[in-house]
Amino acid sequence: MRPMRTLRATPLLLAGALACGGSGPASMPAPVAFSLPDSVTVVAGQTGRTVPTADLTRRLAAADLVLLGEFHDDALHHRIRGALITAFDQRHPAVVFEQFAEADGPIAPPAAGESETDWLDRNGFDRTGWRWPLHRPVVDAALAHARAIWGSGLSRESLRAVVRGGADAAPEPLRALIVRTPLDSVARAEIDRELIDGHCGQLPPSMLPGMRAAQEARDASMTRALLAAGATGPAWLIAGNGHVRADMGVPRMLRIVAPERKRLVVGFLERDEHGNLPAAAERRVYDLVVVTPRVEREDPCAAFKR
Repeated sequence: MRPMRTLRATPLLLAGALACGGSGPASMPAPVAFSLPDSVTVVAGQTGRTVPTADLTRRLAAADLVLLGEFHDDALHHRIRGALITAFDQRHPAVVFEQFAEADGPIAPPAAGESETDWLDRNGFDRTGWRWPLHRPVVDAALAHARAIWGSGLSRESLRAVVRGGADAAPEPLRALIVRTPLDSVARAEIDRELIDGHCGQLPPSMLPGMRAAQEARDASMTRALLAAGATGPAWLIAGNGHVRADMGVPRMLRIVAPERKRLVVGFLERDEHGNLPAAAERRVYDLVVVTPRVEREDPCAAFKR
């Protein structure tokens, strides 16, 4: 995956968690009042046409399972998603994080007197690797407003075993899910391309099968956690854009194992160096795309070049 993008400021203006008033049926949620910064645009994945913010919130409210991507190092992506969780306070979705360790159930909130950093460490959030506090806005919003918080991150030991032994070395629930949702040749080729690009062209071909299997195992873990979290209500996934791609990530697995669940896949992308919107090939793997200004970064492949 591209470094800091798929392995992986303008303040947000919220008119309030929910619009006031309304006398409709009790089963109909009140409209969500939510605003984006002027620098942020929402577009349809297939057409590239601009989508009003009200359509974004309407589709979020209608979905059983929502998948929200990110560039891991883009602070605005985390602030927007945190504001969305806050705005949907009364709908109370469960939130699944790529960044927390997988567990058999939801993560308990910090104990009385426990610091947030101690709580993060105890639940497998690698603060150094994820460059904490970049994710603080979305984590704090989930603590305050989510129905429950779930983790889906696999341990390094589990991933190392899969890289060496392939999908057959994955923990059994994940292995079975991978077998049930095999990658087609197009998806395999796309994952391989992303892996090669993400490793600056330096990944030995012999490592591709194992690295691809590790990607499948991570997607399977997120899928499993999202379905468990969504058993009692709406559930949202917080993960890198690569994991929420419809062609090769978690949505592909959901289409097979939970076709009855209504999904919404939202990529979080950036404008290019010329200020243009993402190209069609980049946006079409999502239902909607939240487009933010480009973040200036050091060349992630500079070390290889040196």
